Parts: sequence; C-alpha cells; structure tokens
Amino acid sequence: MKTWLIQRGKFENREYKSGIDSILSFDYMGSSEFEWGALPKSLGNIRGELNEYTYLDVPMKNKVITVFCKDSQKSDIKLYLTELAENKMRLKEFSAFDSYIKDDEYFKDRFDFWWDIENDLMFWKKNSEFESKFKTIIATKPS
Repeated sequence: MKTWLIQRGKFENREYKSGIDSILSFDYMGSSEFEWGALPKSLGNIRGELNEYTYLDVPMKNKVITVFCKDSQKSDIKLYLTELAENKMRLKEFSAFDSYIKDDEYFKDRFDFWWDIENDLMFWKKNSEFESKFKTIIATKPS
C-alpha cells in the first residue's frame, strides 16, 4: 500500500469546534492537494463505509501506534507504517512520522496524529482518552 498525501495533526481539546476538529488540530500542509475539501471528502468516504473499519494497535520500536483502517487494509499496515517510519515512502509533504518514531527532539511533541487522505485511514500515538472521543465523533454524521 502506497500513498502520496498524509495530513499531520495534533491531539487538542477544542470544545469551541465541532466534529473531528474538536479533538484535533491539523497542520498547514502547504500543497493544494490538501485543500479544497480533501479532508471532508476522505472523512465522508470513511463514514460511508464505517462498518468495514477496525482499530489496530501496532508496536513500533518503543511506541504503540493505533490505526483506524478498513479490514481489507489490515494485512498491509505493518509494512506501510514501517516504510513511513524508515522514510522509504515518497510523500507530497513530509509526514514527520519517521521523526516521531525516532524521538527526534524537534518533532517529539509536535505531531501525534496522521491521516492518509488517499487510502482513507488514520493512525495516531496510542492514547485511550483520544480514542474514546474519536470513536464517538467518527460514528456521528454531521447534521
């Protein structure tokens, strides 16, 4: 499984926002591919097939990454994350996932959430509180 577009994000309690924006702050990516409704489109795709999605906890070095993906993607996830962690996947913009896995000081606390908007999957630093909020929000279709 390959990708070109991964959105970086950070856990953040933003009660003044609604939906997924109430628990995440997204980094400005600087490329038009991430603009013009790319995130809402991917979110709509996910919600349209929500019954096909599952959660996986994947150990990576001294960390655990939670992945929210389709059942059909499960067999590819470990290799996918490993290639990202080893910076072996060419992306439109840097994901900083490799830096997170390596404990790079500059990126250590900067990003903890990533969204592959081409493959409609998401992954994040293991966090039970975030996951609980995420499960409620992802299942709630906007009115």
